[in-house]
Amino acid sequence: MSKSNDKTGIEGRIESRLPLNIKFKYIIQSQTEGFGEIRGALTRDLSASGLLFESGKQIPIDTLIKIFIDMPGTPPLTLELEGEVVRIEQLPLLKFDIGIHFVRISEEQKEEIKKRIERMDIMKLLERVYKKEISDLHLTVNAPPMVRKYGELEPLDDKPLSSEEIKQMICSILSDEQKKHFEQYKDLDFAFSPSLDIRFRVSIYQQRGRMEVVFRNIMSNIKSRGELGLPEVIDDICQLKEGLVIIGGTTGSGKTTTITTMIDNINKKRSGVILSLEKPIEYLHNNIKGIVKQREVGTDVPTFASGLKAALRQDPNIIVVGEVVDADTIETVLQAAETGHLVITSIHSTDTLQVFDRIVSFFPLDQRGFIYARLSHSLKAIVIQKLLPKNDGIGRAIATEVCIVNIAVRRIIRSGDFTQLPSVIQTGSQYKMHLMRHSLDRIFEQGLISADTYEMHTKEIGQ
Repeated sequence: MSKSNDKTGIEGRIESRLPLNIKFKYIIQSQTEGFGEIRGALTRDLSASGLLFESGKQIPIDTLIKIFIDMPGTPPLTLELEGEVVRIEQLPLLKFDIGIHFVRISEEQKEEIKKRIERMDIMKLLERVYKKEISDLHLTVNAPPMVRKYGELEPLDDKPLSSEEIKQMICSILSDEQKKHFEQYKDLDFAFSPSLDIRFRVSIYQQRGRMEVVFRNIMSNIKSRGELGLPEVIDDICQLKEGLVIIGGTTGSGKTTTITTMIDNINKKRSGVILSLEKPIEYLHNNIKGIVKQREVGTDVPTFASGLKAALRQDPNIIVVGEVVDADTIETVLQAAETGHLVITSIHSTDTLQVFDRIVSFFPLDQRGFIYARLSHSLKAIVIQKLLPKNDGIGRAIATEVCIVNIAVRRIIRSGDFTQLPSVIQTGSQYKMHLMRHSLDRIFEQGLISADTYEMHTKEIGQ
C-alpha cells in the first residue's frame, strides 16, 4: 500500500535530504488512534522541509504531529516542530514508512536544520577532498575534518565534529550488513565509490567507545613506473615468471600503488592470469593482454590465507597478496612461489633486513632455519620505499632500496646472518641493487627534497 498527496511538492524535492538516523519523539495531535501518546522513532531521512521514519502502525494522511528532534552538532539542539503525514508506504513485517511535511517551522529552525544537515553531508565532504594532492581524510571526535596533504595534516575548517555527527556521517554510507559487522568487530575496511570517477578506501574503527573513520583517496588513473619515480628494475621484476617479490615500507609509503602499477605493467605486456587478493579492492583493473581477477578479503574470501590456497587451484600465473599478516599466509605464499607462480606481496618494514625479521617472527625458533632455506630458493627481489615531501611543497618524492637475490644474497639468507647484506646490496649495482642512502642522495642532488628532509631521513636509516 502506498498513499500520498501533493504536499510533498517541489519544496520537499529541492531541500537537501540526507539518509540520517536521528532520534526524535512525536505526539499525534489529530483525533485518531494514539492521540496524545508520546512515541519515539528514528528518522530514515531528513531535510529542512520534512522527514521520513518507520512506524509499526499506520498513521493516516493529514494527521498532525508534534515533533521533538535532537539535532547533532555543537552544541546539541532540540527543535520543536509541527508536521503532517503526507505519505504512507507499507513495508514487510507489517511496518510502514511515514512521510512528514513540516507545517509549522520558523525560518531560524529551517536554517539550523539546513546548516546541521550540510555539516553531516559526507558526500559533499568527500567531493571536497577528492583532489590529487589530498591522500587522506580523518574524521575524529572533537576535532575538525583533517586532511593529509603531501604527507602533512591540516584542518579543512575550524569547527570540531561531535561524536554523533561522525556516527551519522559514517552510517549514512553503510549497508545493514556492514553495520552489523562493525557492531560485532568494532572495525571495518572497505572501498567506497560516491561516483564512477571517485573511489576511497574506508577504515572505520572505535576509539573510547566512539566511531571514527579514515578515508584514503584512491586515484582513478593508474600511474606508470616513470610517473611514480620507481627505479627501472621494476620493469625487470615484472618480467619474472616465478618466485616471490616483496614490496616493503611503512604505512602510507605507497606499497599498494606500486603493486597496482606492477599489475598494470604485467597486464599490458604479457598474457596470463593475474589473481589479486586485496583488503579492500582499491584500484580496478581491466583485462588487457591478461585476465585480472580481483578478490576481496572479507567479501569474496574469508582470509588472505584461505583465498591464496583456493587461488592455487584456479590456474593463475601471477598471484598478488595485498599483505602478509600471519604464518599461514607466509607458508602459502612460499608454497605458491615454489610451485612455479610469480607472487607479489607487501609487508610493513623500514629496510630489507627488517623484512626477514618480520617474516621469521611469525614462526617458532626451531622453524626459522627452514623458513630461511625456503626463502633463499623462492625470493627474487625486495623493494623498500619511502615517500618524502618535495622541496617545492607540491607532491612527494619516492626513495627506494632494492635487493635482487643473487648467489651472494641467497647464501646470506640461507645462513640467517644478515650482517653482510648491506655491503652486498651496496656493491650490487650490476644487478640494479642499491641502498636507501643511494636513492636519498640521488633525489637530494636532483633538488627534489630539502636539506632538512635529506638529513632527517639519512640519520633515520643510519647508512
